[in-house]
Amino acid sequence: MKIAIIGGTGDMGYALGLRLARANHTVIIGSRSAERAESAAETARQATGCANICGTDNESAVRSADLVILSVPSAGHRATVKCLKAELAAKPVLDITVPMAFKPLRYAPPAEGSNAQETAAILGEGCRVAAGFHTVSAVLLADLDTALDVDALVIGNDAALKEQVIALGKDIGITAYDAGTLNLACSLESQTPMLIGMNKRYGSKHIGFRLTGF
Repeated sequence: MKIAIIGGTGDMGYALGLRLARANHTVIIGSRSAERAESAAETARQATGCANICGTDNESAVRSADLVILSVPSAGHRATVKCLKAELAAKPVLDITVPMAFKPLRYAPPAEGSNAQETAAILGEGCRVAAGFHTVSAVLLADLDTALDVDALVIGNDAALKEQVIALGKDIGITAYDAGTLNLACSLESQTPMLIGMNKRYGSKHIGFRLTGF
């Protein structure tokens, strides 16, 4: 599968791209700067030994992808989605962004209730948006010598898209579960600032979740 990662030069997007490339997916790192994206892609190719990673500008990345992952800083989320609306509207989108504020660290959602709901509102009727992987550590993802021992939740209104995302998780060693519809996005996204705080409190970099009872 061809997967564009918008924000693929950031910690989470880049680390997820490494794992997806190692799982034999074609990864297209997107950035506002094509040069910056290609520089990140070259670093990723060296880190993974995989040739199936390239970098380009955001618009080109989205147009050539089968699935788009949004992994941008929360401050630029709305502007990025609006700028790419024409390209994104026709694509399945996995939004892994988290609206956070600092001092104190807290969840700071947009008016729509969550970043994923903001994406859906901007793209409009007929869009396909899922959210997930918010509780998976970027540090853990980037450590390619360590097997992933973590679960994740996926939400959205499109059952087929959720199954696709769950399958991607399996490809990279994450057990993911369907946790419901997009109106629950705030519950999922808000776990990230909590986990960041716990990492600081307990001196870790990759606290996550495991689910039981299945």
